[in-house]
Amino acid sequence: MFLLSALKSAAVICANSFVAKVYVTARFRYLLANTIKGNLWKKAYRLPDTSEIKELQDGHLKQDPTWKRVRATQLNEVEWTSICLPLCLYFASKSSGDDLACSIMAWTQVGYTVARGLLGYPYQMPFAVLRYVGLGLGVKNLWDMAF
Repeated sequence: MFLLSALKSAAVICANSFVAKVYVTARFRYLLANTIKGNLWKKAYRLPDTSEIKELQDGHLKQDPTWKRVRATQLNEVEWTSICLPLCLYFASKSSGDDLACSIMAWTQVGYTVARGLLGYPYQMPFAVLRYVGLGLGVKNLWDMAF
């Protein structure tokens, strides 16, 4: 169960990214924004304009602390997905058999997103460190394939 193929790892990374984006939109851009604007039971059928909501603006001192943590988690998830996903897809296309590196990248990406988004520091740290291990193994394999 732990060891996934490169293609399955890519699917896990994509699903993690999708679920994280849906969670942020539903919880903050929809529920929290509509609650703050008083629209939750009136105009809750659409996403409100969040540009006026201080709690959701970037860098605002009164920014909601949960929103800060989840937003930072999502930004980190995007950074890592942008390198892990293409690498896993490349390995899948070449049938390179680099399942260990791709599995580590996939599972630690999910673990990091859940641990940091829900619990915060320091619970995401084991996943953060292991992501470097997975990516390092993947880069080593790519390097060996190239040279």
